[in-house]
Amino acid sequence: MKKTRKSDLYERCVSAWAIEEFDFVDVTVTANAKIRGTISGRSRQIDVLLENRAETTPRARVIVEAKLHGRPVGIKTIEATEAKLRDVSASAAVVVSSGGFTKSAIRRGEKLVGVRLLEYDWLVSEFENAFDCCLSGSDCGDQSLLWSVDKIDGAGPEWLMYKYGKCVRCHTFHVLCRDCGGKFPVPDGETVSCGCDEREWGAIPESEASGHEGTPESTWLMLRIAGEFIGLQRKPIWKVKSNPKDRFGR
Repeated sequence: MKKTRKSDLYERCVSAWAIEEFDFVDVTVTANAKIRGTISGRSRQIDVLLENRAETTPRARVIVEAKLHGRPVGIKTIEATEAKLRDVSASAAVVVSSGGFTKSAIRRGEKLVGVRLLEYDWLVSEFENAFDCCLSGSDCGDQSLLWSVDKIDGAGPEWLMYKYGKCVRCHTFHVLCRDCGGKFPVPDGETVSCGCDEREWGAIPESEASGHEGTPESTWLMLRIAGEFIGLQRKPIWKVKSNPKDRFGR
């Protein structure tokens, strides 16, 4: 198995963290990005830029500064990151450190709005297994499927335990049902039954048939369980490869 570089691993993990933390619908990850500052007028280097493709404003940006040299990060780095955050009009800034943070850096980080401090070891332990191989049958390569953290939701008279995922290349939804152990793709416009009774998972684009009013914007990962419909996740409508009808028949 090909060994994953430390920088590649943390980029994957921090993108998975951002999806959960900021409810990003469709995240793009750009390493060594350049953005012209609105205050400084200078080109600012960003170690990793995370952007929510479902939004078009700079406020959908999260900038990440990586300090993987093994030494504690000090207060100057935190203050410089906060200044860069304001200069590029991002919504949040993340500092990832493999050597921890000094006490003064932690105190400063707690007082700055929009700045998050993450330990590299914690980030990897929480999100290292967030990526998997796409099951859609497309040639998406290894580790292109990004899973959510485990979800537990009330569904009618019972509890639902699952993960949802989406391939970062072909954008196909996936489901891991913890109750029956089924793991499968959910192609756009189709429904898939898992091994549980009365459960049907579908990737359904917004339409009049699905009760949507106005211009369709999203395709929803839906669950029908015991006659009840539950929306789990969405992706931009322009990620749909076709324009199928509502397969739930509503």
